[in-house]
Amino acid sequence: MLQRKLPVSAVILGGGRGRRMGGNKLFLSLQGMPVLEKVLDRLEPYFEEVLLAVGPEDRLPLERILAGRDARSEVRIVEDRASGKGPLEGLARGLQALRTEWGFFVGCDMPWIQEAVVRTLWGGRKEGSQALVVRLGTYLEPLHAFYSRSCLSAIEKSLRENRLQLKSFYASVNLTVVEESLLASLPGYRRSFRGVNVPQDLWRLAYPHVCDSLSPNTEDLRFFSGSAGEKGPWGVSLYEGK
Repeated sequence: MLQRKLPVSAVILGGGRGRRMGGNKLFLSLQGMPVLEKVLDRLEPYFEEVLLAVGPEDRLPLERILAGRDARSEVRIVEDRASGKGPLEGLARGLQALRTEWGFFVGCDMPWIQEAVVRTLWGGRKEGSQALVVRLGTYLEPLHAFYSRSCLSAIEKSLRENRLQLKSFYASVNLTVVEESLLASLPGYRRSFRGVNVPQDLWRLAYPHVCDSLSPNTEDLRFFSGSAGEKGPWGVSLYEGK
């Protein structure tokens, strides 16, 4: 039986130059399939809407890519107001753009998100909760987390004070921490929090049953640059002004 959608928007934070990957992970593809497509496929079925929060320089190439996608629903793009503020700026811009009271925030490099983990996390909120995060071991996971619009004033204060860590505003909001024990009964729950940080991570995404010691074929990995006339993911040919 199909479960009802959560009364929440999903927000994918783009950007980040991905030094270990060699480029912007927002435009990373493997064998012609964008990693972003896998993230979208995971989120669209059970969220009210999906937003992409990106830097101003990424909007145009991203729009060109999305134009060729067979989407289940509209994906809205919101831009950072300024560069150099990191994911905290994306968090603020995402919250400002929500059509719902809550947003579920993830990175553009998190293709293993599991619906059961997300729903269990959502079920851990309490009366008065403003943010809902998981503690894995001793670490609070700031992405793969729920934030309400009521966090916005605390986030904006951190931005003004140039405190740019994602967790910088936690002390100023009603933070609900979901302990790992609540997820322990879900098979492979830790995969839901995993990101693509090195080429070997992509290799495991494409071939989950191969030995980790094998090296990826780097010819399978490419970054879409958004240049005019470039053949992009989803079979889209890109031209200036279109």
